[in-house]
Amino acid sequence: MAMVFGARVLMLSVALVLAGSALVTAGTVTAGDGDIEVLEMSAESRFPDGIRFTITVRSTDEIDDIRVIFRKVGGPRGSAYRVFEFEPGTLITADAFLKGAGNNYIPPGTKIEYSFEIRDKGGGVHRTPDQEFIYDDIRFEWQTVSDGLITVYYSEADGEDMAQTVLEAAQGALERMAPTLGIEPIEPLRIVTYSNYTNMESAIPFRSQAVRDQLRTEGIAFTDERVLLVHSRDASVKGTVAHEFIHLLVAEATGRANAVVPSWLNEGLAESGNEFAGEDYAAALRYGAETGQLNPLWYQRTFVGTPEQIIIAYGQGESVVNYLISEYGA
Repeated sequence: MAMVFGARVLMLSVALVLAGSALVTAGTVTAGDGDIEVLEMSAESRFPDGIRFTITVRSTDEIDDIRVIFRKVGGPRGSAYRVFEFEPGTLITADAFLKGAGNNYIPPGTKIEYSFEIRDKGGGVHRTPDQEFIYDDIRFEWQTVSDGLITVYYSEADGEDMAQTVLEAAQGALERMAPTLGIEPIEPLRIVTYSNYTNMESAIPFRSQAVRDQLRTEGIAFTDERVLLVHSRDASVKGTVAHEFIHLLVAEATGRANAVVPSWLNEGLAESGNEFAGEDYAAALRYGAETGQLNPLWYQRTFVGTPEQIIIAYGQGESVVNYLISEYGA
């Protein structure tokens, strides 16, 4: 499952992106070993269920093994594979499905690199060249605006002006926080915007009805996939983008250790570096101090409790990080 950090919560160049099937195909490729010939191969987004890989291949000897090898581009984990199920033969069309929902959730905007490996009974083995594919939300047609490593995906309902606003907020967060974190990102980062909150909510991992009723998620960062989803029509969209984008940068700085970065530090960095931060968390912190609801930092490795307690914890994390930076420097 994707690692998710810092869903921001509240209590009270333009290129056309292929949508729909998001089909990627390749023409005929002849193997260097044996007589294996790939006639067609594709990856198709079936969001939110997952990705369908399809291949048509032939050989003079019976083909008895086909697998697709894939990885999330820019993520900390290595490659995995799926084996195709089919009856051996000299001409095969087969498909395999990579689940993208539930415990196997894959966020829209994830870039997948994949290739196929085919073996026949004559000992022939062929590995196709790597292909790249964006797993998109097929309910919408997407366009993009980009600046350096950052790409924003937006639908017609948002328009390019809103996408530019989101892009500038992310670029600003990168310029402010990259020196503080000591990083120079080299892998792309992607932001998917939703103009309708209901549409975005249906694109993120399942949460209980009780949680949905009390905490409204305006943005959420998926660090393994280097993807951020954001509700673009919220009044605080620039602050949400900056906050969540910093989570992607923290993950870049910490690498595999990101899983053990305590929530108070992760959220504190994200809000401390947010130039559009409001007073919500500061007000919650004051309320928590006045009512004796502040917890020690060791208790805040992860944020748990009521929605009110979680908002207080956000404010506490921001306050501690601001203190550390003011006392010891960035």
